[in-house]
Amino acid sequence: MRVAGAVAAVSAACLKLGGAMVDPPEAAAWWLGLRDQRQEFFALDDGDLARGECLWRLSVPSTSPPVELSGSQCIEWHGAERWWRTSVPPREVRAAAASVGGHATLIRGADKSAGAFTPLDAVLMRIHHGLKQAFDPAGIFNPGRLYAEF
Repeated sequence: MRVAGAVAAVSAACLKLGGAMVDPPEAAAWWLGLRDQRQEFFALDDGDLARGECLWRLSVPSTSPPVELSGSQCIEWHGAERWWRTSVPPREVRAAAASVGGHATLIRGADKSAGAFTPLDAVLMRIHHGLKQAFDPAGIFNPGRLYAEF
């Protein structure tokens, strides 16, 4: 009975919002492909990278307005995670994410000189450094991975 109720609820949502029912095995494969970044959207080949295209993950409040960037996007987590394929410079991607209350992480790109993670302001960097010192005083866990300084 629970399955029938779920099917009815999804059917009602499709009528109200648009869309179509997908068979459960096909839906499971699609969601696993999204989770594991195996969907075509995530595939950047050498040509894409040579043209400066990058894959970014923007973490923003789910109620944020659309982010103004060129390129293509994939939205998940009720709008809180927005994936972008774009050749826009890192500073602009991060500014666009910040403008709606979020931050951007570089996932794939040929040029990683801007760093994968959004730079922290001085206060947050001091807190980050204090936490790193407290939990990893010998500096053996991923040195330089998050921020080059430590």
